[in-house]
Amino acid sequence: MSTTETYVEIYTNLGFLFYSIAAGDGQVRQAEVDALNELVKKQWMPLESSRDEFGVDAAEYISMSFDYARDNKLDARQSFQRFEDAYREHVKMFDPGLKRMVLETATAITDAFGHTNKSELASLTRLQSLFRD
Repeated sequence: MSTTETYVEIYTNLGFLFYSIAAGDGQVRQAEVDALNELVKKQWMPLESSRDEFGVDAAEYISMSFDYARDNKLDARQSFQRFEDAYREHVKMFDPGLKRMVLETATAITDAFGHTNKSELASLTRLQSLFRD
């Protein structure tokens, strides 16, 4: 697998992770979507320059997979598990800086609607635990 393909896979699964956090309470609010899209544009896209074979910035896969999960009303727990499986497969790609960005993005999504609820807090705790293993 090429580096670009690896980034596309990681970013795709980050989209599923961020969806699982937003959808943990059973609904995805527009403020959560807006927060994610803003962070993808300002923080994730400048992170590195991978592009797929169509010229799409690999970081855009975060938003695309988030939208796919939302549009298809995927199960939040299964979406988190999908990220967890990809994380374990590519654990070496997740340096402390990338982990920090993932946690910051996840936290921004939970804060976007004004407060973090119990299901979002549980997801954040699970993510932090995963990154400590």
